[in-house]
Amino acid sequence: MAKSPEDRVLDVVRSQLGYTESGGGWTKFGAWWASRHGKPSSWAREPWCDMFLAWAAAQVGFIGVMGDSAWTIGHANWFKARGQWGLTPRKGALVFFDWAGSKAIPAIDHVGVVEAVRRNGTIVTIEGNTSNRVLRRERSMSVIAGFGYPAYPDARPLPRPQPARNWTETLVKTLPILKRGARGFDVKTLYYLLHARGYGLAGGIDDTVFGDPLDDALRAFQKAAGLKPDGQCGPKTWPRLLRVE
Repeated sequence: MAKSPEDRVLDVVRSQLGYTESGGGWTKFGAWWASRHGKPSSWAREPWCDMFLAWAAAQVGFIGVMGDSAWTIGHANWFKARGQWGLTPRKGALVFFDWAGSKAIPAIDHVGVVEAVRRNGTIVTIEGNTSNRVLRRERSMSVIAGFGYPAYPDARPLPRPQPARNWTETLVKTLPILKRGARGFDVKTLYYLLHARGYGLAGGIDDTVFGDPLDDALRAFQKAAGLKPDGQCGPKTWPRLLRVE
């Protein structure tokens, strides 16, 4: 009997169990993603949980239904915009984590794929970039922000997407105005967006605190983007960082 699409994906990710990133955080998944998207070779050392899933999807020809992302927040919104987002665990679904338990998409920290759903309410996952490796984990629903349901070829029908504005417009409206003194996961999102745009900060800085280094980086980005360099990330700066304008 032919294997289901979900099992084909799971076979690929299982084959990588135990894979460990090299010195400096280099992975073959990051290198593959950088090559595919024309990114600098330094991307091979970026956080790789989502790039691992894109690589796995490519091995079985499912990038179109699983997504091709290096950014968990954008990937979650990609599913949500298609009406393929929810809170019910399902084998083969992508699972997005918020370690703080807020279940807010902008606070997502990590992603994996569901291998099994336990009767005790937990799920078994396979995740990349967990303790710097590909590992099997058992996770509680308390740290799960939601699930993305790939439209696998023979998957059950998914809810019809509701008519909505472009997901990026919706996302921008949910993001706060950040300035010096702010703290939390929204600051962390800003930190890594600036890093992705070439305005990264030196190591050892708390990425959840908006201090002087982040203020300097933000003002430099705003100036280069033709925005008023006021050190506030709001409705004019977020779209530029997210590249939706």
